[in-house]
Amino acid sequence: MRICIVLCFIGSLLVGCVHDGESKTSHFEHDHEVAPHWPNDLADAAIKLRKRLDAPISNRSKQVAKEIADIVSWVPEIAADTNLSEQDWIPLDTASDSLSAKLQSTDNEMTDECRRQTVALCELIEQSLDNIPAQLPSLRGPAS
Repeated sequence: MRICIVLCFIGSLLVGCVHDGESKTSHFEHDHEVAPHWPNDLADAAIKLRKRLDAPISNRSKQVAKEIADIVSWVPEIAADTNLSEQDWIPLDTASDSLSAKLQSTDNEMTDECRRQTVALCELIEQSLDNIPAQLPSLRGPAS
């Protein structure tokens, strides 16, 4: 009976070692697929939005419209990854949520109003960049 238990245990360990042929650089690669248009940081979000807005209308595809909607919806998350204070983050979240709702209601069609709101979001992002502290304040208080 002990031999059977030991063999089952060893067998279960071996089953977990099956390799699918592709080498992975991270244990979490299968969990997250990063979109190619994911911004590097908050400033890059504004740059990517403006670049897509500046594309000639004839070249603006459904894919570009979807990318604009994606980037707009990611702004609060990207901003939260900075050292912005909550007070500076809230306007970005509010503007992003409002624009995301409008884009969703128009099936990501870039109406004049959506375009104005997207430009305003870019300007708000750019203004917020000046409010990002270089580093978080020390939690220990002043050095003695």
